[in-house]
Amino acid sequence: MTLTPKISIITPSFNQAQYLEQTIRSVLDQNYPELEFIIIDGGSSDGSQDIIRKYENSLSYWISEEDRGQAHAINKGLVRATGEIVAYINSDDLYFPGAFSTIAAYFSSHPDCNWLCGDTLIFGEGQTDRVISAEVPRSAAHALSWAYTAPQPGMFWKRSLLVDGFDERRRYCFDHELYVRLLLTGYKCEHLPVLLAGYRHHPTSKTVAEGDLFNREFDEIARIYENHLKGTARRWCVATRHLRHSFAASNSGDRGVAVTHLLSALLIHPEGILRRPFWGCFRRIIPIITKV
Repeated sequence: MTLTPKISIITPSFNQAQYLEQTIRSVLDQNYPELEFIIIDGGSSDGSQDIIRKYENSLSYWISEEDRGQAHAINKGLVRATGEIVAYINSDDLYFPGAFSTIAAYFSSHPDCNWLCGDTLIFGEGQTDRVISAEVPRSAAHALSWAYTAPQPGMFWKRSLLVDGFDERRRYCFDHELYVRLLLTGYKCEHLPVLLAGYRHHPTSKTVAEGDLFNREFDEIARIYENHLKGTARRWCVATRHLRHSFAASNSGDRGVAVTHLLSALLIHPEGILRRPFWGCFRRIIPIITKV
């Protein structure tokens, strides 16, 4: 890999004009010499197209047309991408100064690295900023058990890893599904302990507004890929799914169901009694146990 590898950045965009220009500026203001910036807009009607046109001379490609969702938009960008390194940044998130030169230097000095994750700032109006030091997914079981913390804006890949693109059937967890596929194939994610990106939380973001649907899709993916695991790894994933259902049942006030799922998790993976998720769920159902 050259000392200045070409970086392709894809931004899927749809009706987020209030944030889009800040996202675009965060990419262009990197002043990275080998940048390919692609914006795929889904036919926005809020003025996003006017903002994109303002910067079109600095873009490698952009289009605004109806698509089948975020994953489809990113895949359309991947078809156009020619960089050695590829990432996508949503139209409400941003990169911090120096991010591209930092990751380029890392990839150049670590030629065996195929997948890199930096740290991310969680920010948004009305909330306290939090820096997330990424705990990258170490295995498929680690990912499927939701034991990792690695916000998507900090992710970068060699383009060869994305040849199959993102699963367009997934609206919420298509990035997570990719991680699982890569880990099952034998790829490893490396952690770069540098703040690279900002992940904006706001009332209309899918993570905030549609959290229940996000969790449901996560479980659908877990059920599919658990079958690729064996032994302790599979038991861990199945038990963790029961813990998530126990937690959700506690939140909805159905503590009987919460107890059933917690006991199922314990029977399937008794080693889990040593982990924090088990005790977190246990504490939520203590009132039921004390009544008995």
